[in-house]
Amino acid sequence: MEINQITPSSNPFTKVLDDIIDPPKKLFYRGNLPNERLKTVAIVGARKPTSYGKEIAFSLGKKLAEHGIVVVSGMALGIDAVAHQGALDAGGATIAVLGNGVASFYPRTNANLGHKIIEQGGAVLSEYEPTMPALAHQFLERNRIVSGLSDAVIVVEAAIRSGTLSTANHALNQGREVFAVPGNITSPLSEGCNNLIKMGAHPLTSVDDVLDLLIPNRDAKTGKKRAPKSKDPIENAIIQALASGVRDGDDIIKQIGITVAQYNQAISMLEINDIIKPLGANNWLLK
Repeated sequence: MEINQITPSSNPFTKVLDDIIDPPKKLFYRGNLPNERLKTVAIVGARKPTSYGKEIAFSLGKKLAEHGIVVVSGMALGIDAVAHQGALDAGGATIAVLGNGVASFYPRTNANLGHKIIEQGGAVLSEYEPTMPALAHQFLERNRIVSGLSDAVIVVEAAIRSGTLSTANHALNQGREVFAVPGNITSPLSEGCNNLIKMGAHPLTSVDDVLDLLIPNRDAKTGKKRAPKSKDPIENAIIQALASGVRDGDDIIKQIGITVAQYNQAISMLEINDIIKPLGANNWLLK
């Protein structure tokens, strides 16, 4: 498997890392990184979670991926691995930030998960040289990258003294939104989350809590972002066609019954007004 090396600023998705404290000088990865900045959420938590924690992490990973959100975690045992798997089950992209070099997977029991992440279009990523072994301090160091890549961080389960909480602290210092799943006040694995909420983290009781923040204009029924509107009827017809999943310009012309000249004028105005973006070969996508 090919190992790629980049600087954070050389990729639109990782460029956000340039603005964090102690940014990585270079990144190594296997698989595929997004070629644009997409909404991204980190899901982190205990390595020995409860069945409740596993259920929540899997559901969050899956539902976020269904909305086109990239799920980031550390591919550790427990909550991390379950969140990655939820995203994979939804057919989404997920990125694992390792505390060792990407030439091997750690822990070894998650090797199959690492291969699935790559096979499904995601990536495993690290700031360490490819053959660097897993060392204890590196897992804490990589947490700043997990949060730095994300627009929001969700802590599912964490003890009061947990390495997971370092990711939340990095997120706060980086200006990212922090969510914590409330838990039973008698459970040691809920202490960290409940304490984060007391300190001002968003309590997360539904995936909608995150989606409302990241996709504020989404339709309440479908969960998808509402299609924009135009005062021009032809432009509106093109918008609706794109919203329905049509991408090709020729197909749009046939579907709504307009001339090529009308189409060219309308598509130009939609692009100028930043409503659509070109995919190449006369294919378009709503922004």
